[in-house]
Amino acid sequence: MATARMDDDHGLYAIMQDFRTRFISPSSEEPSPQEIRDSYREALRNVTDSLTAKHREGERMIDKVLELRAEIESQNRRIEEKQEDVLREIGKIRENERLSADLSDQIRKLREEVAHKKELVLANRTANKEKLKQLQQSAVLFKERMGLEIRKLRGDRLQFVFRCINPRDLEEPFSCVIYFNEDGEYQLSDCDPPLDCMAEYQRKVQETKNFSALLANLRKSFAALCTQVK
Repeated sequence: MATARMDDDHGLYAIMQDFRTRFISPSSEEPSPQEIRDSYREALRNVTDSLTAKHREGERMIDKVLELRAEIESQNRRIEEKQEDVLREIGKIRENERLSADLSDQIRKLREEVAHKKELVLANRTANKEKLKQLQQSAVLFKERMGLEIRKLRGDRLQFVFRCINPRDLEEPFSCVIYFNEDGEYQLSDCDPPLDCMAEYQRKVQETKNFSALLANLRKSFAALCTQVK
């Protein structure tokens, strides 16, 4: 572009020099007025054509510059839009990473809680089995001394059957089901015949853990029913 401009300037300079030589510099020959006019018109036309060409070239250059500037601005806008899209995607990725970390932490805590509960359940089951074993061992003594029979039911429950209570029928059974809940506490149910004091006996045995006293109280209450029938 710089080379073309230098060539145009050189051509314009040559035209102006020719005009100066013809009309300004002294000459030994005197041209006729018509020759002067023709030469002047030709030189003026050459200068005008050269300036017009330069003006058109300048306009073309301006148009190209404007087009290039518009293209650059358009590219900058597209780059800014892409940058915004990239920033939004980065934000989404970071949010997903945060949610994933929170979810992993929640899953870890739930697993720890479930494992702890399993340990507690297993410990309670082991303790309950040991208590049932002790009850069965005690049952032998009660059966021999108090006419007590213990039957093992489904679900780790024991049915205590009392006999030798009703003087009119020593074989008449009086029963009550005893078991342990998940917390390892005594539970009483299905007394036959029913006893109004069963809830009170259950509360006391949970507080004192005195199982022998519970059986003695149940036997007394069944005996009292026999007295009421009289």
